[in-house]
This record gives sequence, structure tokens and C-alpha cells, in this order.
Amino acid sequence: MVIDIHAHYPRGEADFPQRLVELLPAAGIDRIVLFSAGEDFGHASNATILAAARAYPEQIMAFALVELGQDEPECIDRYVAAGYRGFKITNPRSAYDDERYFPIYERMAQTGLPLLAHTGILMRIAPRAGVRVNSNWMRPVCLDPVLRAFPQLNIIGAHLGVPWHEEASMMARIHPNYYVDLTGAWWGGWRANKTADFYRSHFFWENAWDKVLFGTDILALSELLPAKKVHDDLLRPLNLPAATLERIYGGTAARLLGLKHG
Repeated sequence: MVIDIHAHYPRGEADFPQRLVELLPAAGIDRIVLFSAGEDFGHASNATILAAARAYPEQIMAFALVELGQDEPECIDRYVAAGYRGFKITNPRSAYDDERYFPIYERMAQTGLPLLAHTGILMRIAPRAGVRVNSNWMRPVCLDPVLRAFPQLNIIGAHLGVPWHEEASMMARIHPNYYVDLTGAWWGGWRANKTADFYRSHFFWENAWDKVLFGTDILALSELLPAKKVHDDLLRPLNLPAATLERIYGGTAARLLGLKHG
């Protein structure tokens, strides 16, 4: 089973779920996790994404966007009761390790569901009153105190923390509950000039690739096939064992999501 752990739903496209499900077989993807980064990024709402997951429960899973610095811890209970399969955080009002957010992380940890966190430089968005963007608040190392305080909370750091790649890979090495994805723009993004040796240098320890999950980071349907190809192409030169590739493309994600894998 191939699981895309990182994808988005564009705002204002009501038929997106149906067209996505129809396209998944061509990409060789069995299940896909959708979540929002918020309206500032042109993404659909949590509720819209959950409706898609309910309409196509065998293909689509919804993560709930939790807005740090705005949402209260009680929202986690509501999201779980509604049927979300995990959580997403991005663009916090202060650094991820701000202890004011720890009650939210604690609630997340109690659910047993995974958290996908944007890590690294955040794309530019239109200025909005009361919202300050600081990519430094989303460095991988800002999650270090969170992982230590809540060892039962599995966190997936997106984009290998670009440009703080070594922080991200060392976090994955040190913390049993920290994972990464290699997502970026479908045309290659930060990955475009990375060689096989780059990946070997960052994932050098035994079973290191068990901490890497496949994702496409799509927003438009036209991105799905090329995004899958980019990921395939960057892994191919590494000549990883078939069992390792199976875990990257779905096995590890299935375990974190509590799915039966096969």
C-alpha cells in the first residue's frame, strides 16, 4: 500500500476529491492524507477536507490544521471525535517550543494520532494584520523540547527542514518519535540540485530510511503525477532494498496512522 502522507486541497474546487480519487491509481498511490495550511495559502478548510475523507474513506484521510497561538487545547478532542486521523501545524504565533503550546501537544499525544509539522522556510504569503511570519520559529530544532516532553507523540517534520537539513536528519536519528518527509515543489524545489550522496550523508545510520515518509505536497491535481515521479527519481540512484522502499512509501505511514498495511 502506497500512502501519500502530505497533500493539500485547493480552496474553491468542489469536485477536487472525486477527480483526485480517479487520478490516484495512475500515480500508484492507494491512500492520501489531505490537510490545510489555511486560507492564506489558498487551501480548503478543515471541514471541507473532512467531508472529502468521509466521501472517500478508502482513499482520503484528513488531518486537522491546528493554529498555535489561536486554538485552545479542547479543539483536539473535537477533531478526534469528528474523525480526523492526525494534525497539522504551521506558521505559529511564536516558536514551536513555546511552552504555552504544550497543553495542545499534550492533548495530541493522548490521542495516539500523528502530527505533521511544517519545518523550514515558509513560502511568502500576503501580509495580514496580526499575523507575523517567522521561519525561525519553525526550525526542526524547535520541536526538540516537544519530542522530549511528549515521547508518545509522533511528529513528522515536513520538507526535511529546508534549509536546516542536518538539524532535521539528526532529530530523526536521536528521537524515536520524529520522522521526516522529503516534500517540495513538484518541479523539484529544494531537491532539484541534491545528489544521491546528499541523501546518503543525511541518512547514514542503521535503519535511517525507516524515519522517512513519502509525500507529494500537491495543491493542484496536475502536480500529482510529476510529484510522484520526482520522489521516485530521487530515491532510485540510492539503490535501497525493496523492503526499505516499501516502508518509505507506505509501511511506516501505515504504522503511524494505525492502518493495516499490505
